[in-house]
Amino acid sequence: NRGPEKVVVPGNNEHKSTGLLIIALSVHSFFEGLAIGVEKTQTVFIQLAAAITVHKCVIAFAVGSRIIHSGKSKREMLLYLFAMCIMTPVGISIAIVIVTQLEEEEQLLRIVSGSIQGISTGFFLYITFAEMLFQEMKSKHDSFLKVFSITFGVVLVTASTIWHNVSGSHDGH
Repeated sequence: NRGPEKVVVPGNNEHKSTGLLIIALSVHSFFEGLAIGVEKTQTVFIQLAAAITVHKCVIAFAVGSRIIHSGKSKREMLLYLFAMCIMTPVGISIAIVIVTQLEEEEQLLRIVSGSIQGISTGFFLYITFAEMLFQEMKSKHDSFLKVFSITFGVVLVTASTIWHNVSGSHDGH
């Protein structure tokens, strides 16, 4: 018994919230692409692209589920998902053009690259904490598992970052 089916009325808060989430994720995807595209070393470029690909699979599943529950039409769903998917390659392309134009200006390129990566991280943190985790934590179902998963994720990312920095495999970044 799943309980009563939820009827979503267009114009309600969940409908609007889903639209805002898609816009935020599309902008974030664009900045992810920029962050990948400004990388100079092939190894870091491939590592970032692989990590973001895995990240996108999880996000696509979560967003797809949220879109379905928001009452969007199939056409809107496809349009939203397409917009989200196309933004990373667009960001990569623009970043490659920027890097090519600033090849001779090393200091300016570092400032631009750092700014792009900082903005991308900011969008990621906003989406994670203000949109996805907030919505997920509203439900008290499996609270311990949710808190444990969040804590485990933070510990894993922290350990990975420390290992990466200590191992010396950071190519000067």
